[in-house]
Formats: sequence, C-alpha cells, structure tokens
Amino acid sequence: IKTEDIAYFVGHQRYVFLVNFKNEQYLVDFTLEKLEEVLNPNDFFRINRQFIVNYNAIKNMYAYLRGRIKLELNPSSKEDTVVSIERAPAFKQWLNR
Repeated sequence: IKTEDIAYFVGHQRYVFLVNFKNEQYLVDFTLEKLEEVLNPNDFFRINRQFIVNYNAIKNMYAYLRGRIKLELNPSSKEDTVVSIERAPAFKQWLNR
C-alpha cells in the first residue's frame, strides 16, 4: 500500500489497523510509536494515543472541550477523533506546514 493511499492508523487494544482512502482496513505489524518514527511528519500526525492521521484525511475540524480539537476524517471513523490537550498546540503548528 502506498503511503499516499493511507488515511489514518488506529490502535485497538493490542492491534494497529491501517485505513486507506477507500475505507479498507488492514492489520499492520507495527506499533503506533514505530509508525511515528517511520512516517513523514509533514504528512502524518499522531493526534492522541489511538490515532495517527494523514493531513489529506482531515475533512473538518471543530473546537472541542478544554482546548481540544475534534476532527472529522474522510473516510470517517467509528471512534471519536479528538486531538489530545497535550498535542493540540503542536497539531495547530503542523496544520500551518
């Protein structure tokens, strides 16, 4: 799978899944920590403990509780995609890349 086809990575318990722009899911053999190291930081950002998102997968953003940011992704996720309080300042800088 080409990197530009990846919308986001999501962690569920001990597993990490890749979701592409066609909304197909694939189990990957990497932790989110390892993916953070190998993915291009201009294209991907870890928004919380569960998600790494592709810049091009962000459809909308909304102000959320206590300075956090809620994302609407394309394709959509069953889980809430909220940028953590700790990562929100760096996320805002990343958007202005």
